[in-house]
Amino acid sequence: MTRVPAHRIAARRRRRVAEIIATAFIDGAWHPPLMAGRAAHDLGLDRSPRPMVPPRWLADQAALVTAEWPDPVEDPRPLANRLRTELDQLEPEDDQLLRWMNGIPRVPGSSWEPPKIFRLLTIAMDEPRWPVRTIDTVGDLARMFGLDVNELLWYADVKSLERSVESENLRHYSYRWVPKQRGGSRLLEIPKQNLKTFQRQILADILNHIPPHRAAHGFTVGRSIQSYVAPHCAQSVVIRLDLRNFFATVPMNQVIAIFRSCGYANEVAHLLAGLTTNSAPRKVLSGHGEDVLRGPHLPQGSPTSPALANLAVYQLDARLTGLAKRFEARYTRYADDLAFSGPHDLLRRSDRFVELVTSIVRDEGYAINPRKTSIRSQSDRQVLTGLVVNQHPNIHRTDYDRLRAILHDASINGATAANRSGHPQFRSYLQGHIGFVQSTNPNRAIKLWRLFDAIDWSS
Repeated sequence: MTRVPAHRIAARRRRRVAEIIATAFIDGAWHPPLMAGRAAHDLGLDRSPRPMVPPRWLADQAALVTAEWPDPVEDPRPLANRLRTELDQLEPEDDQLLRWMNGIPRVPGSSWEPPKIFRLLTIAMDEPRWPVRTIDTVGDLARMFGLDVNELLWYADVKSLERSVESENLRHYSYRWVPKQRGGSRLLEIPKQNLKTFQRQILADILNHIPPHRAAHGFTVGRSIQSYVAPHCAQSVVIRLDLRNFFATVPMNQVIAIFRSCGYANEVAHLLAGLTTNSAPRKVLSGHGEDVLRGPHLPQGSPTSPALANLAVYQLDARLTGLAKRFEARYTRYADDLAFSGPHDLLRRSDRFVELVTSIVRDEGYAINPRKTSIRSQSDRQVLTGLVVNQHPNIHRTDYDRLRAILHDASINGATAANRSGHPQFRSYLQGHIGFVQSTNPNRAIKLWRLFDAIDWSS
């Protein structure tokens, strides 16, 4: 009997292993962890004390396959051929790919070359302009969150797979439409716990160390609504404009540019941008007509979106500051609210001024919501973010009386009876409004706190 050479037996075994893995990959949800789990089960890796294929390598291949084929594959043969090529480079005792996944250099003398995705790990960070966290490689970024590279790729979702995912369990965000005060609705995109933790770390270790323009007062340490409105108090004219779809209009390439400006390599910046942007699912957007949310954008509900939005409009803030100086006016911005104020001559030239602001905003890739534009002289009630600024920042008497009436009702009839709008966090809602009054008029707030303390929250 002719003996089959050992190398041919090994080749047949690898071909069969590749076929099993490919079949398992397509036999269910097109999601790397689930794909790798099915393949590990079919190969017996979850039962064998010495697996033929390193499980970590298997998880890697699932991530790379979904990156190469974003949509599910029906024919397993192309996958099997690809996997067989990868298996030919891997010996059971060889841990080189595992070392590369964790950013550890190749062992000297080894002829093994990593797949293209892992060659990114050799790219180093440029000299940073600000004291941001050092992240030299994709491997460093993965370790920053305690992830493997394939897990990092899934969370970053640079292929915008979230857009086509229908299963709630496989989505990175929870979605909720909330009504706007002036009609229509706004989509809240709230990151799930793991992604939210990663975004908070990006905010603390990177974004909080990058200074926004001095005109930005929203979501900025040391600045507030009070600092936003202060320059516009007791001015002859106050002009307010609103940016339409502020967060959603910030494009992916601008977010990448922000991280590149920190010194991060393009691949690291691209993944950081993927972790902080989102493409809303088609099913969620169906019937709402919000096309701007289909592509990668800053999700309203993410802890990193306010800081990134402030940085994205740095050039806009600089140009509007320059325009205001030409008209002897002042400019500040709180999120999407643009405020200008100045002498009486600004009122006479207000139409031309608003036209120039609109042109600059459009040139920077944004748009003004004309329905929210207001031009008010001293004879009118000048309001910015709910505060009257004709003389000094103060809540309007009507708003104060309304809040006082609600608190009085709650103190007499109980919280449940007074919560006529059915607010889910009624207590926090009232505390926030009283705190807002306190920040501008402490004497008024004392009366409101007394009413609040008299409320029976058990009824």
